[in-house]
Amino acid sequence: MIRLLNSCLLLLACVSAHAQPMNPSWVGRWHGGDTTLIVTPKNVINQERICRWVDKAPEKFEGCIARYAVNVKKTEILELFDLMQSRVKEQTPNMDAAYKTRAAKTVQDVKSKLAQLSNETFRPIVTSDADYQGSGDCGAYYIMDKGTPYVVRLCESAGAEFTLMFDPMQRTAAPIALNAIDGRWHSAQWKYGYELKGGVGTATATNSARFKIGDEIIYLRPTGKNTFEGEQIYQNGKFNPISVTLLPDGRLQFKGEKNISWTMTRQ
Repeated sequence: MIRLLNSCLLLLACVSAHAQPMNPSWVGRWHGGDTTLIVTPKNVINQERICRWVDKAPEKFEGCIARYAVNVKKTEILELFDLMQSRVKEQTPNMDAAYKTRAAKTVQDVKSKLAQLSNETFRPIVTSDADYQGSGDCGAYYIMDKGTPYVVRLCESAGAEFTLMFDPMQRTAAPIALNAIDGRWHSAQWKYGYELKGGVGTATATNSARFKIGDEIIYLRPTGKNTFEGEQIYQNGKFNPISVTLLPDGRLQFKGEKNISWTMTRQ
């Protein structure tokens, strides 16, 4: 069973030989289950990671990229559902009553959602992180059906009833806390700036040949009323984790790795 699931994940890691620009219908902030996906015309923000969109995956890359993978048919997703049912059935004798009830409810929930899916062939969006080191037996991809995105999660190690998770996603607004930092920001010290909207910042001034005006160079999510976390591109062109505080005087105080700190002033 592990071999079959891993084969599915490896298949999705493949890409078409033809360049495939992103369909504009994906653009937006989406939420389904415990997953939030943010898609802009240039990037896909998945699991809090900024993944740049590529029409065709390069042989070598740094950071995280997003692109279309090989097509997936509904019948292939149903095969994974059959695998899930088989695993639950095999493990039922070892389950207590409460676990059996939860597993049966999860299976039925996935089955009802799959019943709503069109009998189509889908172009999955996948992300690949060059820095990620994992077991290889869990993964996720996204498909679009009649204007509704779905997150398809595959995991062998999370328990029989989680072999396949399938959730529709709904368009959602950015967290209200982000409204306080919407606008244009600039660093006099580092001579760069960006405009924040909904937690995504587009460069308005650059201090590096590794990013240009118009590139999306920062992503933030709220962790409190005036505190945020996310990623920002540095002068070397790589995204790095950051934490941010909106100070009483209206500036943004940034902290990065190795105790690096700086402030941004609203323009």
